[in-house]
Amino acid sequence: MLLPREKPFLSGLNSYYLDVEKFIQHLQGEIGTGCLYGKGSDQELMVYFDESDIVRGLTQNKGEHALASEQLDHVFAALCQRNFQVSVYYLDPDSIFFWGQLPAFRRANGRLSSAKVSLPDLVFRLNKKNFSGFIEVDVQGRSDSAVLFFHQGQRRGGSYYWGTGGLSPADDDYNTLLAMLQKSGGFYSLGYFTDDPIAAPPLPAEAPPPATETQEDAPAVTTKAARMLTELNQSVNEFLSVFLNTAETRSDFEPLMELKLKFIDFVSIYPVLDPYGSACVLEQDGRVTFADDEAAKAGAEGIVDCAWMVIEEQKLHKKFRAGLNKMAGKEVLRAQGIEVER
Repeated sequence: MLLPREKPFLSGLNSYYLDVEKFIQHLQGEIGTGCLYGKGSDQELMVYFDESDIVRGLTQNKGEHALASEQLDHVFAALCQRNFQVSVYYLDPDSIFFWGQLPAFRRANGRLSSAKVSLPDLVFRLNKKNFSGFIEVDVQGRSDSAVLFFHQGQRRGGSYYWGTGGLSPADDDYNTLLAMLQKSGGFYSLGYFTDDPIAAPPLPAEAPPPATETQEDAPAVTTKAARMLTELNQSVNEFLSVFLNTAETRSDFEPLMELKLKFIDFVSIYPVLDPYGSACVLEQDGRVTFADDEAAKAGAEGIVDCAWMVIEEQKLHKKFRAGLNKMAGKEVLRAQGIEVER
């Protein structure tokens, strides 16, 4: 779940000692608008409220989609099953419905360092891509942090550790954050809004198709597929190594970030490269891991195409071709119909 970054109005409470329904009614009278957040060992919950109504209640099991409703039956059911550490955040009337109606989102794997790319540069790049989502910012060595919200590339406001109310559009707060990052450095995490139905429960897993191979044939087929997956994975990692060695001759851009942004741009063509999914995981060291044979075949083609786009935009194609000439695993990719040299 995504939390406001302002200091909580109340914290350190335990749901075991609370009548949460009456407690929310008390908060509606005391602070008017805000949210109650509960963190359990394997579940989180959130209740957004204004002075007279419940805006939305959410529960989320670890590793699953959130469930949301204006009714709190699922929240009360969760409270009956386990204890939660409870915090309360004040959200002013101008921000309560923004927070209470946040769309579904996915977070990117890993974080970016301000030593690699400045926040203004990152915002500029996301603006060019009509990014809708948020950047979570943590200032190194300090408690200060923020969440910056974007709609179609435009910054719409932010939630700041030193602020109040949950959503400040003020440039002064943004400039204060920039000054902190310039002095102390920090880290960014990206999340983008999706069209996924936030209230939908996880879909049941499909039953596997009936096996057609005989008991004797299955191990041989499995071994062959595993060997092909390993060879393809190694060849793609060798390709990425050449890509990084070429791109790192330039000090003014972050090649892995640019590659992931290409993945997002072309996710409709190569859905396996969705950086927020698990079919193809690009690690911080530039190595990639595929979930299975199908993901490897589709992902390898997409990675080669996206890497070449980055290379051509940076006008590094001559150096890249020279590096690829020495690549040992080209034939493995060619066997899959993927031409690495362009």
